[in-house]
Amino acid sequence: MIRKQCKRQQGQGLVQCMVGMSLSLLVVMAAFSAFAWIQRTQLMLQTQAQTQLRLHTALQLVRERVQRAGAPELSVDAKGLAVLNRLPVALSGSDIALQLNQWRSLTPSDCQGHEASTLLWLQDDFRRNTQRELSCKDTARSNTTYQALAEQIDDLRLIYAEQTAPPGSSANAVQLQWRTASQVSDWQQVRAVGMCLQIRPDGVTLTPSHLSCNTQTPLKNGASAWRSVFFLKHAGA
Repeated sequence: MIRKQCKRQQGQGLVQCMVGMSLSLLVVMAAFSAFAWIQRTQLMLQTQAQTQLRLHTALQLVRERVQRAGAPELSVDAKGLAVLNRLPVALSGSDIALQLNQWRSLTPSDCQGHEASTLLWLQDDFRRNTQRELSCKDTARSNTTYQALAEQIDDLRLIYAEQTAPPGSSANAVQLQWRTASQVSDWQQVRAVGMCLQIRPDGVTLTPSHLSCNTQTPLKNGASAWRSVFFLKHAGA
């Protein structure tokens, strides 16, 4: 008789099954963790991009209004001659607020895009309100309210570049000096505005970090400072 030798078949033991299940569970948990991290990162990047886009749009609006401020209006006098009408002051302000004067014939809409006024001129007023918003309105009209341009603004600071010339000096000696509002001696000589917006979005860290607008100390807690310089195209024209 020929005996056939059969190989003994062995199944998985309890310990081996538990080890396999543990490894599978670790793989699944790692996949879920990676997916959650990707979602959080995507949400943070999207929020950061939206915040920066809103801030960039607001700063671009301020830039356009500053560049248009004080532009002379062309009209015809009683003799039929063309004359340029100039506003007494194109710009004024403080360390935390900025006012810009415009002829309505040249700039029919205010900083909010409204064209309801029939006045000859308008005055844009930009400032930070108590709701941490950069806001503006036309202060020449009494029935207007401030409208938010950018949110989550912790601080707003403004400085002004005033054109100066020593007594008896030539035109080549004219210089620009950055000054606070209280240091400006003649608003008609202001040629540029420096604006610093300190922003701190809730739950989002903006990088890179910068120095604060007011104290010049490093910012913390995800805050960031945006600095821009706006030139008056029609100042001194």
